Amino acid sequence: MITKKWQFWLGGAVSVALLLLLLYQVDLGELKNALQDANYSLLAPSIAIYFVAVWFRATRWRYLLAPMGSIPVRRLYPVVIIGYMANNLLPVRLGEVVRSYFLARQENINTGSALATIAVERIYDGITLLAFAALSAPWLLLLGEFDGTVDVSRTTGLLILAGTVFAFSVFLALFTLLGSSASFANRLEGCLNIVPPGLRPKVKELFRTFVAGLAVLNSPGKHLALFIYSLPVWLLEGSMYFMLAYSFGIDEHFDSVWVLILVVLLLTATSNLATSIPSAIGGIGPFEVVAQKTLIALGVGGELALAYSGFVHLIALWLPVNLVGLALLWKNDLSLREITASRGTSGRAIEPTGELS
Repeated sequence: MITKKWQFWLGGAVSVALLLLLLYQVDLGELKNALQDANYSLLAPSIAIYFVAVWFRATRWRYLLAPMGSIPVRRLYPVVIIGYMANNLLPVRLGEVVRSYFLARQENINTGSALATIAVERIYDGITLLAFAALSAPWLLLLGEFDGTVDVSRTTGLLILAGTVFAFSVFLALFTLLGSSASFANRLEGCLNIVPPGLRPKVKELFRTFVAGLAVLNSPGKHLALFIYSLPVWLLEGSMYFMLAYSFGIDEHFDSVWVLILVVLLLTATSNLATSIPSAIGGIGPFEVVAQKTLIALGVGGELALAYSGFVHLIALWLPVNLVGLALLWKNDLSLREITASRGTSGRAIEPTGELS
């Protein structure tokens, strides 16, 4: 499945609307000053750290793909970059589908099984980020770092947190049962008999290939290994936030480097969890809104918080991986249009449902 035009334009509209709302709420002169006063010497090393984090993502993916075959990390690394580039440019996280297709094109791996491993990745990303939030938020609260003058509803925050934990827990339990219990998978496959007879064989085949990709989740030890594999991914990305916090003078708002580390852990968690809901393209809008509000709640001014959040997301995270991903597509004589127009669901391509120019 690939994007329809209305999904693309809706995602773009969400991003633009949220960014305009943020700009409306701040003093544009102060925002401009915050951007002009920043020290950009740490941008290059922070981007380099991000691409190291992507290497660890490829390492984790190799572990997930192990039941289907041994693929060197050096071959998975460009596939991951292309997938993240597509995620940034397509709505509703369709880059995950692009990544699974591109892997199937390069290796002897079924698209549906690859897509299942990417779904497991997303679950463990969420679990790791929730762990960051659970570690940092209570300490920051005890240290009195939250600005008491900010109108933040604790009830709303707790409800959002509880809903997020519940959603990730349900998916983790479902994927674990599918990957470890053949009887559960067979019963769930039986529920697909409600699908019209003409489509039923194809749908069941897709279901079986998806379940095959969950085979790595068949023991508690493998769950622990996935969490450990996920830690360097997000600790390295958090290091980007930490370095650029010094570029924008965010560190001056906190008493010690240890408090800043806790702030960065919380910011990494909240901003990235906000983008887990497939709405705006590339997470543009939700990321900036949540990152800015997190920093405001910790006593950072709105203009500085927005300048920092927007720069981290758009310049350090969004732009570099897009440029490298598009270059890799060009190197392989492909374009996003070609990938999204590829037909078939047998493990070598993607069924299109629309166009993207």
